[in-house]
Amino acid sequence: MWRGRVRPCHIRPYVAGLLLWLAVPLFAQTVPPGYHEDLRLEVTNTAGAVYRVSRDGGQTWLEIGKVLTAAGKINPRGYRAASWVPDSSVAATAVNAIHLKIGPDPKTGRAHMLSLVPQGKIEGDALPQAAIVLGTPSGLGVFGGLGPTVGSPVLLQRAGSGEGGLESPPYTEGWERLPPDWVPAPGDKLLVVRMVPDRALRYLDLENVFGGRIVATYSEGAPEIVGTVFSPVTGIGRFEGTRDADAGRLRANHAGVLDVSTSPYGEVGGFQIIPWDHANDSEMNYVRTNHQWMVVGPVNMAEGSSESKPPLFWGNLYPSWRPDDLDHEDWFARLLSRCMVLCQRAPGAVTQTAGPGGIVPDWHEMSLADEWELLPAIAFSQQAPPDSPRPPGGRLWLLHEPTDPHKPLPPVAGNCLADVVALRISLPMERFWPGE
Repeated sequence: MWRGRVRPCHIRPYVAGLLLWLAVPLFAQTVPPGYHEDLRLEVTNTAGAVYRVSRDGGQTWLEIGKVLTAAGKINPRGYRAASWVPDSSVAATAVNAIHLKIGPDPKTGRAHMLSLVPQGKIEGDALPQAAIVLGTPSGLGVFGGLGPTVGSPVLLQRAGSGEGGLESPPYTEGWERLPPDWVPAPGDKLLVVRMVPDRALRYLDLENVFGGRIVATYSEGAPEIVGTVFSPVTGIGRFEGTRDADAGRLRANHAGVLDVSTSPYGEVGGFQIIPWDHANDSEMNYVRTNHQWMVVGPVNMAEGSSESKPPLFWGNLYPSWRPDDLDHEDWFARLLSRCMVLCQRAPGAVTQTAGPGGIVPDWHEMSLADEWELLPAIAFSQQAPPDSPRPPGGRLWLLHEPTDPHKPLPPVAGNCLADVVALRISLPMERFWPGE
């Protein structure tokens, strides 16, 4: 149940602002109204070139690594949801890839894409020769906290067009949006400008029941109802990318999905949150008969699709975690700068307490404990027995994974999260700039 002054958030003003932004000349803007630049990533399409990030408008830079392999082609058939973001923007941000939308294919309408991928990770929607391979492992660097949000603008400086500076907007001559017919050439430079909302989002709480509310808590102002849960999530699936994220961390975000890992780093297991119309897509029929998806929608169906809209599928979220955070002297600052997923579970469930900082706000009334917990750690293993029970003490629960990927998962995989009654996506509380 929900109480207090929680008001619906209507998206129409956002859409109008976005359309107005798209009509503004390039050098008069960098990000849409209501957002601001938080970070910029510069990548040169040349093997051996340094890629770097800046958080002060390009005045100073932190070198992250070197390009291992340059791209020479584009992916002419991007995944469906890549078509839902503006041209020349970030289509997806993940621990194992960053996908950039160039423009639509004139014949099929599918997005032309280029991918930035970590070393040794050309997989999924990334294609060989249509990906710039960066010398950073998956889940780290630009794939673990220094990457963009969905919809972040992407600019191009063609090889030989001049070495214009990047001091501050408006950008100097030589920079342009990605042309629809662009094919990466050696020496081309890409500038990805991470946008974040002016009104900082702190928490997103999702009631894991049919008709549950999705409530956003901001750094200021009253909480707002921003969506509705159409179908709760009760189980997990074999989402391969979760291998590169820890339990309770974001694996990926694009205009039609938020992927959450329940498995420890190096293991596989997780669930996804997707908009209702994407769930009804002809390519997504399996969602209706499986349990590893939470399906969400708007507060009012008259608002239309939730695809490519904030706060879940646009401009707010990106993977942010490193497996060695606790090994550093500045571990506390690191933890506060990370995004994580917490939960509330039914009475009697084995808990993994998140600590006194997870007290339920006074507008959220539930017959549960006052604290939010760490998301249960659950993963798949071919060595686990088919009827593996939940271990005591909140330890890692390994579910049986058939050796044949075409065989169905055991029934327990569909109800291992059945006692989760609410989810909380906790966004970074502090800004952290690593010194390495």
